[in-house]
Amino acid sequence: MRKKWRIGLTISYIILIAYAAVSLFPFIWSALVSITPMKYTDENGIERGVDIMKWPPDINFFEWPVKVFGAPGTLANYLQIFKITPYARWILNTIIYAVLVTVGHLLFDTLGGYAFARLRFPLKNFWFTMFLATLMIPGHVTMIPNYNLMVKFGFVNTYYGLFIPKLTGVFGLFLMRQFFLSIPRELEEAAKMDGASIFRTYIKIILPISKPAIAALAIYTFVGTWNDFLWPLLMTSDKNMYTLTVGLDFYRTSYYTFWQYMMAASILMTIPMIIIFLSFQKYFVESSVSTGLKG
Repeated sequence: MRKKWRIGLTISYIILIAYAAVSLFPFIWSALVSITPMKYTDENGIERGVDIMKWPPDINFFEWPVKVFGAPGTLANYLQIFKITPYARWILNTIIYAVLVTVGHLLFDTLGGYAFARLRFPLKNFWFTMFLATLMIPGHVTMIPNYNLMVKFGFVNTYYGLFIPKLTGVFGLFLMRQFFLSIPRELEEAAKMDGASIFRTYIKIILPISKPAIAALAIYTFVGTWNDFLWPLLMTSDKNMYTLTVGLDFYRTSYYTFWQYMMAASILMTIPMIIIFLSFQKYFVESSVSTGLKG
């Protein structure tokens, strides 16, 4: 019996390692391309180009500098993207966009979730069902009406146009409602007996014990907004207002793609999200257990 258990455990580890290798391969390949020079001078003093599509790739980690695709690795691409494009401004735009949208979700989704979980008002279940029904409507359907509205307000190429239509979402409202329903009502009843108002109970009792769900909502929203492409693409035409996802296309022309620059920009864009996810992944588990969400 123990032998069968060990065999099963070994097979599970093999499958997980294989899955991890497949998942990490695109990121590793991007990192290698990002440190590949556009051109280099070989031992004979001849300037050569680099074929990043060559297979098998000529990679040697035991040389210094590291040899990638037959050329010496360099970090010059990471410096160059700041020189040829306003990459620092794109980072700032993305941070402002992601932070404002995240703050909006934390404010409105928690308030709305608590109202649907605890308060009594006419047609509460009807309105909640209608909100959930909107999840079946693809976001692309409402994108053009939202864009026309922003045009009328004069918010194109502004931060207002980027974040105002994204300030709340049904998924966040549903997530917070499910978490609030898992909180014992006795806590609120005790606070009510002590003379606390609904709002004071919400601020002093409900929010402090809802940190796992709030943190998960913040991370979901921030990561999703950071990686958002279509809405910033619609709302920005000035390159100084681009977000990182839109700016990546700047390294591609009609005839040629500067893969080294694009991969360097992509790596810099991805690293903060990896750090955030690894640092706060426990909140995803806690919120999923409390709300019943899976996947």
